[in-house]
Amino acid sequence: MSVQTKKSTKKVLSTVSLLKKKLNKIIDSEALAKEAIAKESPNLREASALAELAQMDVELINADKEGIRVSALRNAGVSNIGQLHNMSLYRIKAISGIGDQTAVKIKNIANKMYGAVAESAKMQIDPTKRPPCQNIVIRNLHLYLHGEEIRATARGLLTKDVEAALKDAKPASGAIRWFFSLGTKRDKSLEAYKYLESLVQGEFSRIALAGIEVYNKLDFRDLEEIYRDFEKNAAAYYTLLEKLGLNETTPMKTGLPDDLVFAIDRYPLDLAYMKTTLRKYQVFGTKYILRQERVLLGDEMGLGKTMQALAAMSHGKKEGATHFLVVCPASVLVNWKRESDKHTQLQSTIIHGVSRDARFEAWKIDGGIGITNYESLLRLVDRLDFEYGILVVDEAHFIKNPEAQRTRALIAASGFAKRILFMTGTPLENRVDEMCFLVSCLNPEIAGKLNTMKTLSATQKFRSELAPIYLRRVRDDVLTELPELIESEDWLEPCQDEYNAYYNAVFSGNFMAMRRVSWDVGFDISSKAARLIELCDEARDDGRKIIVFSFFRDTLEYVCELLGDAAIGPITGSVSTAKRQQLVDEFSTAEWGKVLVAQVQAGGVGLNIQSASVVVFCEPQIKPSLESQAISRAYRMGQVRNVHVHRLLCVDTVDECMMNMLDGKRVEFDTYADESVIGVQSLKEHSENAWIKEVIEREKARITAIQASR
Repeated sequence: MSVQTKKSTKKVLSTVSLLKKKLNKIIDSEALAKEAIAKESPNLREASALAELAQMDVELINADKEGIRVSALRNAGVSNIGQLHNMSLYRIKAISGIGDQTAVKIKNIANKMYGAVAESAKMQIDPTKRPPCQNIVIRNLHLYLHGEEIRATARGLLTKDVEAALKDAKPASGAIRWFFSLGTKRDKSLEAYKYLESLVQGEFSRIALAGIEVYNKLDFRDLEEIYRDFEKNAAAYYTLLEKLGLNETTPMKTGLPDDLVFAIDRYPLDLAYMKTTLRKYQVFGTKYILRQERVLLGDEMGLGKTMQALAAMSHGKKEGATHFLVVCPASVLVNWKRESDKHTQLQSTIIHGVSRDARFEAWKIDGGIGITNYESLLRLVDRLDFEYGILVVDEAHFIKNPEAQRTRALIAASGFAKRILFMTGTPLENRVDEMCFLVSCLNPEIAGKLNTMKTLSATQKFRSELAPIYLRRVRDDVLTELPELIESEDWLEPCQDEYNAYYNAVFSGNFMAMRRVSWDVGFDISSKAARLIELCDEARDDGRKIIVFSFFRDTLEYVCELLGDAAIGPITGSVSTAKRQQLVDEFSTAEWGKVLVAQVQAGGVGLNIQSASVVVFCEPQIKPSLESQAISRAYRMGQVRNVHVHRLLCVDTVDECMMNMLDGKRVEFDTYADESVIGVQSLKEHSENAWIKEVIEREKARITAIQASR
């Protein structure tokens, strides 16, 4: 501790006051960001409305057969309604072939069309069109979204003690005030000085300076980086807009009676154990699960059924429940663990494989979320002799057969669960027997009523009977920012035969063979093949088409054989441009559930495949540009459905190395406009080969260590 002098006091006061000012700026940034977003929101809505008008053909100006000469407008270079809206009446009158009265009529119709569009315009952020108002909105959303942790730290640092000490230490900064101060006041001032000096020299200053530095980087982040972050985390941005009340959805379509909706809305929900903010429809779904207690959630894929299940478990934890059980197909075990770790503070354990029994006992002692598959449940059900908070059954249509062992085990396990949640993205409305059985597992009384009215399955009465137990929403009903790109990493745990084939590829030094993990074994044991079949079945049932991409021709042939008549293609580098388009045309006119199989280098460039809304990558690609170009074949102007992208990945293989490398390179790749530049600027052949050698050697060492430990 230094000796207090007028100079040292002023220096300490100045330092702490400056830190306080900067920390207050961080704290105030939330309110300022809200204000800026609210101010520019109407402008962004207007920009969205104008963009929608620009997509309307000028022919629509004469939709009511008003006798308007559209050909005269086209001859003058007017092709859409947006242009007419932006033109003055004087300019319209100046068009050859348009009289004064007709010009007035045109202007009035254009204005009415703008009014109708503007009234329903949504807050839609388009990274390809960046009007100033959108740039302001997205920058402030980014600051609001990513600055919360820094703001919380700033609030924690600026306590009442700091404010009081700054006030009490002031007399010591001036000789006259210090001279006339009473002894007690001098003592108080000295004590305050010592406290402030300790802040300057201690953790307070270090943490404050670090937070200020992070905030400044966030505040001045390049707009390109912000848009890249938006494209990666669009759901979080739109969730925040919804939270701020600036992107209100239309009244939610639930298919439930009004009195039930009212009761569910009023149900108290505590999400303290959640790390992620839920959309409004997800909050409703979570409350539905909790209040109704034994339900079937049938939301369309991509709406976050897993998130709602995790939120229900998080609320259960606050209620005092200690154990939760998830039963799912083996192909999504790892996904469930990753999602629970990412979105909740609950401990999660995969109960599967050679250590299944030990993991079960550990979960029984420690609690949290136990995640197992249908087959493992058969061997665990006799030990499920204690009450647990929620039983979640993912892909519940897997238990449609009442006589199957897995079904009997599941029903036995449900006897100890306080709440039961069946989940399926597969529409069940046209599978009445299957639905009735699932409902009977949850509520025999309702199932009994349904069995007497199966022929009325399409009626409102049937849906009303189901309301207490079945909730299904589709994206068009609950989201306003369509279309959306939804990207998923489907992490799978290979069987031992798959690992053995992978180990052989590693020790032979064959990097390309390593990348074909799971596609180099039979259909019956391939974890990626099993997951692909699930995705294709779900997409078919949901009225979607799929594109499957792979770098390897062998994998494409494997996929075509696996899918049989459902597959179209493959499109490879050896297929002519005309033939490629022929295959795409065949795919475009084909029924739902068809799968276009394409080599990522060939199918990812120059084709318009917007009839597909599910994209599957069989393995990670060496360059992010390959993936982004392939995705853009479906996710492009004219796409009216949200696009789901699935990456099939195996844990403890080169897939993890590839994904880590891609995450680091994605920003670099995104900087460049075309493949020729990428080829020169980024992964040069030498560095790429060096990285491959490093990965092979690292995998050899890792596998050797695993084998030595057995």
